[in-house]
Amino acid sequence: MNNRISIVLAAVAAILSVVLFADGPTAVAASPDAPVVTTLFSDGSTNTWTQADLVAALQLMNRRYHRDCETPSGRTAWHGRLVAQVVDTNELVKIERYADGTSFAFPFTVPAPVKPKTTVNTQGVPKRLAELRAKRAAEKNTVSNVTVTVTAGE
Repeated sequence: MNNRISIVLAAVAAILSVVLFADGPTAVAASPDAPVVTTLFSDGSTNTWTQADLVAALQLMNRRYHRDCETPSGRTAWHGRLVAQVVDTNELVKIERYADGTSFAFPFTVPAPVKPKTTVNTQGVPKRLAELRAKRAAEKNTVSNVTVTVTAGE
């Protein structure tokens, strides 16, 4: 997978260098439908690219790259193996560095608070035990106030 991506990226870079730098850095085809460059298919036949074709192809590759880089396997396919992970607790971020030098930063997420169990399991237990469990659950959720009066000298 990594070789195919590298070949496609090299081909696009070569096409862009022909398109953008053929007559200098400001050279652009007069019309989006005018032929810009010709490439070869694997069978030897030719394929003509227009500027509009090149833009569409780059947009597709850009979307695929960002979609692939959302997963660890996609990042590995594009950038090589994971060589380092650094957790910065001051910035609350984890940084992954890959073989080609590309880094990705992932901010920490705050986990949702765990809600305590509000139901009592009364299935499969004797009736008396189920009643005691229900009574204890009701007691745990009951708030009671105690008033203590202290008088001096007693």
